[in-house]
Amino acid sequence: NQNQHGKSVRAEASALIRTAYYLTLAASYLKRVAANTNSSRSGKGESISWKDFVPQSDPKNIQSMVDSLLHSAIKQRQNGGGMGGNFGFDYSYPTTTNFTASSTSKDDTTVSLEEFLEWAETTTPMMSALPTFLFVLFAFFSPSLSGDGKEPSFPPGVTPLWIPSLTIDQPIQSKYSSPTSSFFLDPSSSSFDLFALSCTSLTLASGRWHRLFSSEANGLSCNRLMHALLGYGGPTIILIRSKDATDKGKCGSGVFGVYTFTPFSQESSGFYGNSDCFLFRLGPDPMAVYRPKGGGDRGGMDAFGTNNTTSNQESETCNYMYFNPEARSKGYDGLAHGIGFGGTADLPRLFIDEVLDSCRAAPEDLTYEKGPLLSGLKESNTSATSQFDIEAMEAWGVGTQQVVNEALLARDGERHDAEKRIRQAMKGAKGAFLEDMQSGLVGNKVFQHRDQMRGRDGGCEMDEVEE
Repeated sequence: NQNQHGKSVRAEASALIRTAYYLTLAASYLKRVAANTNSSRSGKGESISWKDFVPQSDPKNIQSMVDSLLHSAIKQRQNGGGMGGNFGFDYSYPTTTNFTASSTSKDDTTVSLEEFLEWAETTTPMMSALPTFLFVLFAFFSPSLSGDGKEPSFPPGVTPLWIPSLTIDQPIQSKYSSPTSSFFLDPSSSSFDLFALSCTSLTLASGRWHRLFSSEANGLSCNRLMHALLGYGGPTIILIRSKDATDKGKCGSGVFGVYTFTPFSQESSGFYGNSDCFLFRLGPDPMAVYRPKGGGDRGGMDAFGTNNTTSNQESETCNYMYFNPEARSKGYDGLAHGIGFGGTADLPRLFIDEVLDSCRAAPEDLTYEKGPLLSGLKESNTSATSQFDIEAMEAWGVGTQQVVNEALLARDGERHDAEKRIRQAMKGAKGAFLEDMQSGLVGNKVFQHRDQMRGRDGGCEMDEVEE
């Protein structure tokens, strides 16, 4: 990290982020071309346009990731860091351009290799753009390939980074056509936000995102969101865009959310899940990722391994996820009703209220790292400024093709079993009603009030109906 004169070599933070972004777009395009070439040999090729992998304009949120890197560099210098290691960063303060008293003005937007690696280790551990591009370039088009249609395996230590493909359920018939996503505008294959989120987790970078819920297509409803999530047997990510309420002293418009490896498999009054999850802020304020502090279960870190889920955690350091609809307890449990992450059962850190009246995103709790989720706050994010209103919301099932397909089948099976239980309950109620009718019990109950009216002192007399 030093040149021949012994001076520290630094790079523009913006150039580093843009280079990684463009290399990922190029690798994703080449991967599609290679797959299409193999498919064309069997007559199943499709048209692929390079224009879909070229940004139509300068990405707005690229500055959020740049600011995140610069802000991390500031903290490292203030704390004597930049030497590697896994450290969490405090994103509670706005980014400045004056790093230290010894920094020169020309270095205000540059970072060293150590500063970049330390930031990437905690925020974007999947940013392997250059190795992915080089391997695709040399291995995916090699004449020595067997032609069996299988992708070449990446060497040990190299985890590929792709722009994931977006899929949705195809409606049977619908006069209203909604976009695939209101967060990732077409063409999604060149979305910077997809690139940024894919850099944060192995599962998010695994190739496919399937839309489970969209406020644009399904309506802005927490109940519908909960219905879409319940029973889905795989990792999910929830994206939220807040309304601009700066004129009311609240947050501005911003995008944030949560990722969890553990499926929303049950309704519960307590927290469950494992440490393979995190909260995040995507922009427009500096991008931030808040992972569990590490005080509890560390299982389930492999997105393709066994999901060792824990439930009913006694410690608030393990309050990963919370799924408590009002219908579960008829509203008598005295707890928050909706979907929550971190915090406590009566006051989660990130909370999507079931009626969307009391949504909140607090800056800290005992489970996840400290830092704000909301953007555009003029003062430090406190409990008084944690409330937000939702403008748009989406939920996606994420992972490999196999993981997503199996998770969708699990949800279909769960819904089929639920419908079967309802039919059996209705059948049982109907059968009991028929038995009562045959025995005369229902008739006695239905007309019992008439006999009581006749026998009441001073009561009205019933006229006999002449046959």
